Amino acid sequence: MERKPELRLPTVAVPVRLALVGREVAAAELFVADVVRPGRSQLHDDIAASLDDAESFVPVRSGERVRLHSKASIAWVCVVRHDDDEGGEAEFVDIPSEVITLYDRQHHVVVELAGGGTLTGTLFDSSPSDRPRVIDHLNRAGRFLRLWTPDDHYLINKDQILHVSEQE
Repeated sequence: MERKPELRLPTVAVPVRLALVGREVAAAELFVADVVRPGRSQLHDDIAASLDDAESFVPVRSGERVRLHSKASIAWVCVVRHDDDEGGEAEFVDIPSEVITLYDRQHHVVVELAGGGTLTGTLFDSSPSDRPRVIDHLNRAGRFLRLWTPDDHYLINKDQILHVSEQE
């Protein structure tokens, strides 16, 4: 049965790399609400919020097909931090008016995954001064951990993390 266009919510497909538990990493698209955003960082926040919300499933497009994936089946999602359309103009341009979050602390870490493999990057933190440790960051509410690299933004399912080590 075809859904009527007026019943569909306007969304934007965001290209990601998706690692499902026990599967190879694959190109996919996640969907977020089609709203005006001041910059690409807000898009990252919206994807993180959709993965951390109470719903258990998220629509994912792989190829021509959209499937509803259990969030528990997602090991990690990777979003490119800077939109580099070959020679074209980026959808979001870093502009002075873009809201940028400043963090009090950063922790350089290596995350070892339960399914094998590691991810290396930075955790940014602005927790209260009595909670400055990596373990405090990891034990916060939320299903996914945000890890930043120079080029990518990872959202890692905390249930798929074997351990986290701080780098010097």
